[in-house]
Amino acid sequence: MKAIVSYSSRLLVGLLLWACDRSTTLVYDQVPGRVVSIAYLKSLCDGPQYVVTEQIAVCGRVTGNNRYGEFPYEIVIQDTSGGICIAADYPALQNSYPLGCELIVYCNGLTLYDYGGKIEMGRPNEDADYWQTGTDRRIPAEELARYLRLTDGEACRPAAQPIGMDELTPYRVDTYVRIDRVRFAGRGTWCDRDPQTGRSVTTEHRLTDVAGNPLPLALRTSGSAVYADEPLPEGCGSLCGILDYFGGAYTLRITALETAFVEVSGGRSILRTEDCGLDGQRVGLRGAKPSPRQSEE
Repeated sequence: MKAIVSYSSRLLVGLLLWACDRSTTLVYDQVPGRVVSIAYLKSLCDGPQYVVTEQIAVCGRVTGNNRYGEFPYEIVIQDTSGGICIAADYPALQNSYPLGCELIVYCNGLTLYDYGGKIEMGRPNEDADYWQTGTDRRIPAEELARYLRLTDGEACRPAAQPIGMDELTPYRVDTYVRIDRVRFAGRGTWCDRDPQTGRSVTTEHRLTDVAGNPLPLALRTSGSAVYADEPLPEGCGSLCGILDYFGGAYTLRITALETAFVEVSGGRSILRTEDCGLDGQRVGLRGAKPSPRQSEE
C-alpha cells in the first residue's frame, strides 16, 4: 500500500509542476483532482455509455498504436490494473504515441462506451448507434492535446504476460499478452483481399494447439496493417498482442508484428521471429537456434 501511495503522490506532484509550467497557455492544463487506475475508470461505465465529469486522469504505457496500421485511430494503454482502448483521430505516420511511452489521459469531458461488451473511451456522443459510426467516437485531432499527454519518461513497454485459454477473462481485455504453443489452422496471408476492390480487409484466422485442436481464440488483423500481404507463420510458436473482445468472442490483435515460430525443414527446427520493436526497425531472425521448449515441438 505504501508503494502505491508513494507512486501516486510522485505522479501528482509531477503533473502539478508540469501544469504550472504551462499555465500561461491553455486553460485545460488544470491538474486533475485524482489520478485513478484504469480498472476504476472502466468501472464507472455500467450502461451503454458514461460521460466523465470529474477532474480525474489515468496514466499508463502505450501497448498498441497505429504505427504499422494495426490499430486504426486507436491507442491502447495499460497500467497495473488493466488496459483500455482510446478512439483518437491521429496520423499513424507521425508515430505520435510510441509504444512503451507513458501517456496521461485527462478524462473530464470524455465518454466511456460499452462496445460489444468491452469498455472503451472516446469523445462525447449522443448518437444511440455510436458503434455503427466509428468516426464519431474518436477524439478529434484538434482536441488531442487537451486530453492526451506524453510524459518525459523513457519508453518502456510492459512485458507481454503469457496466458492460457482458461485465462481469457474481462480483466485481461485490452492488455498486452502472449499466447504460446499455437498454430494457424490454415495457410495464407495475414489479411484477405476484397474480390471487388482488391483491397486488404480485416481478417480473422483460427488458431489451434500443437495437436491441432481448435482454440476459443482467433487472431484478428486490420486490413490496413503494413504486413497484410505477407504469409502467415508456419509451424508452432508464440504470438504477442492485445487481447480484444466483442459480442462474446475473444480475439488477439498483433502489435508491432511480434511472432516467434518454429518450423520443421529438412528434419531440423528453424526459429523464425518477426518484431518491429520500439524503435520501429523490422527484425527478422532466420535459422536461429530454438529454445529447448520450442525444440520439443
